[in-house]
Amino acid sequence: MNQYKEYQDRNGNLACILFGSKAIPIDPANTDYQAFLKYQTEGGKVYGADEEFPDGQAADGEQT
Repeated sequence: MNQYKEYQDRNGNLACILFGSKAIPIDPANTDYQAFLKYQTEGGKVYGADEEFPDGQAADGEQT
């Protein structure tokens, strides 16, 4: 399961999307960002910057 999380800068602005250890820039030309938008459009869960992943889940959806 993919798990994306928003990352905010120190001013509280959306800076990028985290996917595992990867930071995806907010850039429509970026293919990872396009995949994120598709996932989001299809109803995928996107965790807010202040939300934690469910117990036993890593950022990439793998069991810990």
